[in-house]
Amino acid sequence: MVAPLALALGVGGASAGLSAFSAILGNSAAKGEYQRQKALQGANARYAQWKAGADLKIANAQQERQYYIDTVSYNQALAYSRAQRNFELVRAMDQADTVRETREAAGAQFISASEALSQRMAEQGMAEAVSLQQYTVAALKARGSIRASGALGNSIDRIMNDFARQEGDYQTIAEMNRSFRERQYTREQASAVAGYLSQYNSQDFYKLQPYMEPMAPFQPLPALLEPAPPSMLGAPPSGLAAAVSLGGALLDGLQTGLGVYGTARSWASSGARGGK
Repeated sequence: MVAPLALALGVGGASAGLSAFSAILGNSAAKGEYQRQKALQGANARYAQWKAGADLKIANAQQERQYYIDTVSYNQALAYSRAQRNFELVRAMDQADTVRETREAAGAQFISASEALSQRMAEQGMAEAVSLQQYTVAALKARGSIRASGALGNSIDRIMNDFARQEGDYQTIAEMNRSFRERQYTREQASAVAGYLSQYNSQDFYKLQPYMEPMAPFQPLPALLEPAPPSMLGAPPSGLAAAVSLGGALLDGLQTGLGVYGTARSWASSGARGGK
């Protein structure tokens, strides 16, 4: 029969050993988990830093690409705007040539028409002056012939007066014709001036259409690196907690041994075997 004390020591020691081993395993597992969490935290921090750098490069590359696209569009719009300006300038120059030719033609036509009117006026005046002179000379000759004949009387006076009256009538008609020609000449000259002005102003200079140049794109600013967000990991497993857990395991083993010792003594004092 096993002594109660030996049985109690054996069972208590075994229980304390199992509890202590369990506490040691638990503390070791907690330390291992903490190391894994710490390693994972470091990997996450390195990954966050790498991702921030990668996002920075991607953002800068996208900005540069958009700036290149905007620059190409700007150059195309600028080339189109300047081409339109050149086209407007060519149109203005062509229209200026047309205006110049039209006004030169109007001036030449006016000068030619005015000279023709002046020459016709001079020719008509000269022809009328010659006719008046010839008529006056003929009247003087007629009066001179009558006077030279020495004839006298009322009939001769009437003939002389009739010559004088006819000469005066012819001069009056000539003066009226001259006034009419001058008025006609003035009207024709005014008409020629009006035609000249009308033809002179028939063509206007071309007004250039305004074309605004596009606004150049702005150089993109570099993107900023975003720092990794902070993270926190709990404290590592405490040695004091492990010692307390181990002490608790030993106390549990001691209590178990005491309990077994009490039970064994009661069996020994009753004389029963195996608890019977």
